[in-house]
Amino acid sequence: MLDKLLSLTRSHDFEEYGTLKLVGVRTEADSLTLTFDFHIRADKDDYQTWEVDCVGLLEHRVVLGECDYLDLSHDHPLLWPYIYPEASVSFYGEAEPLTVLEALYQRHLELVGDWIPFNRFMNGNSLEIIRGRYGMLAKGPTPLVEAYAEVLERFKISNRVTEPKPAYYTNDEFSGLAEVGVLILNRLCYFVSISFNERRLDGT
Repeated sequence: MLDKLLSLTRSHDFEEYGTLKLVGVRTEADSLTLTFDFHIRADKDDYQTWEVDCVGLLEHRVVLGECDYLDLSHDHPLLWPYIYPEASVSFYGEAEPLTVLEALYQRHLELVGDWIPFNRFMNGNSLEIIRGRYGMLAKGPTPLVEAYAEVLERFKISNRVTEPKPAYYTNDEFSGLAEVGVLILNRLCYFVSISFNERRLDGT
C-alpha cells in the first residue's frame, strides 16, 4: 500500500512547500518500479527518495518530471475496462452520421472525460460505420456501451447490446476477484495495477 507516501503528499505542508518528481522507471519481473524524488521545504529542507512497485501492471502512460499530485483510486474511468463486464453494441438504421457521431462523442466525454480516448472501443471508423447504416459500433465496458446504445435510441436507430462477458477484476471484496487500482500523477501519467507497494530508500 501507499499509506505513508500518500499521507505525506496530501498534507497541508506538501501542498504549499513540497515537490514530487518521477525521476526513474524500471521493470522487474511482473512489476514496474517508479522512483520519486520528494522535496519538502517547510521548517527545513527534507530530501527523500521513494520507490513504488506497480505489481501486476495492466496499463500505463509514463511522463517523467514533476507530479501535479499523487492519487490512488479504485473508482476511476481508467479502471472501467478491467472492472466492468464487456459487451458490444450493433445497430441497424439511418440518421445524419455527423450528428449521431457528435452526440456519441459528447456522451462519451460526459462519462469518462478524456481519460479514455473516444476511438478506443469503437469498431474502426465510427463515421463510416454509421454512414453504412448497420454493423457493430463498439465493444467495451458496459457503462460506455450502454450509453452509446442510449444515444442511438435517441435517433430512432435500432440497436442490440450483447450479453456482457464477466470482468477479470473487481473492487468488490465479496466477489472473490482480484482488485485493481490506478495511481495517477497527472493527466498524462498513470499506472493501472493489481497492487502498489512503497518504500523509502535507506540513507535519504
